[in-house]
Amino acid sequence: MLRFTLWALALSCAITCTTYGQQPSPQQAPPPAAPAGPNAPMPGMAANPAPASPAPAATNVPMNEVVITLKGACQAKAGGTPPAGCISSLTREQFEKLTNALQQPDKPVPPEVRRRFATQYAKLLTFADAARELGLQNDPKVQEIYRFAMTQILAENLNTHYTEEFSHPSDQQIQAYYDQNVKKYMEVTLQRIIIPATPSQAKPDLPKPTEAERTAYAEKIRERWVAGEDPVKLQKEVMEHNGVTTTAPDINVGARRPGSLPQAHDGVFELKANEISPVYSDQAAAYIYKVVSVRQVPLSEVKATISQTLQQQMFKDKIQQVQDAVTVTLNDAYFGPDVPPTPQRNMMRPGGPPMRGPGAPPMPPGAGPGPGAGGTPPSSGAPPANPESSPK
Repeated sequence: MLRFTLWALALSCAITCTTYGQQPSPQQAPPPAAPAGPNAPMPGMAANPAPASPAPAATNVPMNEVVITLKGACQAKAGGTPPAGCISSLTREQFEKLTNALQQPDKPVPPEVRRRFATQYAKLLTFADAARELGLQNDPKVQEIYRFAMTQILAENLNTHYTEEFSHPSDQQIQAYYDQNVKKYMEVTLQRIIIPATPSQAKPDLPKPTEAERTAYAEKIRERWVAGEDPVKLQKEVMEHNGVTTTAPDINVGARRPGSLPQAHDGVFELKANEISPVYSDQAAAYIYKVVSVRQVPLSEVKATISQTLQQQMFKDKIQQVQDAVTVTLNDAYFGPDVPPTPQRNMMRPGGPPMRGPGAPPMPPGAGPGPGAGGTPPSSGAPPANPESSPK
């Protein structure tokens, strides 16, 4: 999974290429802005206008052919040779090695996005070479940032490594999880009568019942349901009793699995077909359920969600294991007492402003803004949240 931080740090470290070429590249006029969407321009980059004709397939270009040329970059001075690390050109193989490291390789990159990225990357190479001419790579502050950057990149790629390692649970692991959690995959089809706790505001003259009166009324409704009365008529009667003149709620809840109802109502899943539950109450209402049918969901229907659940759990357990192997102790005399952290809206990058906003480096090809305000990307490569959502 692409890391926005990794992207910023990788682009701050120039790739050392020693292939020199003298093929000029045409100058590109500043293009107009493009609309937002999956292929929206990256921050700090303008969008190219739509091409008049389809772009040729990049696969037609040989891997050893130069695709980026920096004419005049790091020119030799006083008859000497270009400084070490100077980049004049990149081949397709070198360019794709970079882009494949910065994004998911199975995602196609639109030609216009690839071109914009190449333009931005060429600028970064030019500025990096200018910085080397000034010896900035030897600046102690820059070296500290490099060390921090490498630490951060390694930590983020550990997430990626374990995400990929646990991405395909075996059939045996899936079967074992299903067998150990067989009750989670029992599905009941339910009907429900809801008894509001207080009269409708539309009928202010109706007296508010006491808790004992509420309980007694709900028990009578339950007894009448057990005796065989029509639950639809009972629900309508309950609403009229509370001064509600609108249409009564549908008594059919549908298929539900454990975890899909309030925790206090979980006893419903212990009932058999045609059994009626006790009365469950809270401040808002009382609830009575009837189990219409019970079904054990076969493994074939839940295999995909179990696989995702196992991915998440194995990843979480492994990261916790790595974290628990080290005990961190901070010097309170230096750092002060422990206080709850203040939520931060922006991720910080070493030696620079927050990752998002004006001045932020571009994202790699094919990467659009992440979810959340301002396009903030996910903070780690952890698998998605628990996918096992019960039917509603």
